[in-house]
Amino acid sequence: MKKHLALITWNGLPEGAESERLLLPYLAAAGVETKIIDWRSSVGFSQFDLLVLRSCWDYHLRAAEFTEWLRRAACEATVLNSLTTVMWNQNKFYLQELERLGIEIAPTIFTTGREAIGTEERWRIKQWPQIVVKPAVSASAHKTCLMDGVALPADAELARQTGGGPFLIQQFIPEIQTHGEISFIYIDGIFSHAVLKRPAVGDFRVQQEHGGSAEAFTPPAALLHQASQIAAAVQQVRESLYCRIDAVARDGKLVLMELELIEPELFLGLAEGAAERFAEAIVSRFR
Repeated sequence: MKKHLALITWNGLPEGAESERLLLPYLAAAGVETKIIDWRSSVGFSQFDLLVLRSCWDYHLRAAEFTEWLRRAACEATVLNSLTTVMWNQNKFYLQELERLGIEIAPTIFTTGREAIGTEERWRIKQWPQIVVKPAVSASAHKTCLMDGVALPADAELARQTGGGPFLIQQFIPEIQTHGEISFIYIDGIFSHAVLKRPAVGDFRVQQEHGGSAEAFTPPAALLHQASQIAAAVQQVRESLYCRIDAVARDGKLVLMELELIEPELFLGLAEGAAERFAEAIVSRFR
């Protein structure tokens, strides 16, 4: 019996990203009929056996609409990564939970956006040479800005900059600019490959839409071991079809920036065999 798969994208990429297109011949060879579908399409998703979230890169701009769609879609077909994982991962406050697990993250102040930042927290922030301010629900560095810690704006201005919802204030890790950010890609909880992302000169954002670059990278054994410890410690990574662990190496130790479990670019074209491995993992989910 033929298997029916939808790779979920957005209307800015109707044919999906390169990583999705690389999967198609392997999926076809396994007898999987695949369509790349915009999540906002009027198509009936019940015709598919499996929906894999891939390049739905506008979800953070339509968070409520996306969540409503996701809940409906999960009633019609199996969605990967799972609804519970996506809901957990879409708000960056999950980093608090990881910190409690003993995973090192960038020093962070988490604020709901409804309360004033306390005097003690403001004092702590001003000890940081530079800070990154970002909404709790965001992707691709949307509404993310870099500034001096001593220049932290008033609460009303911070709320305006971040869209009025919960947001994070993090100590900027300068190694992002000097050494780059490493993305460790895990498929079914197992390490597949890694890439090194660098920001453009004078910028701090590593995303390609902001001028950043990405290249294949073989991580030192010690750093890979640390990344795999993170993957093993976090249930959502162990249970998911895919995860991208973004981290910065600082004095030989990984500082976790984010776990990407919703729609990360997996850079399948930068690692030999990666597309085939991911396709095989998808096929195995039909069984």
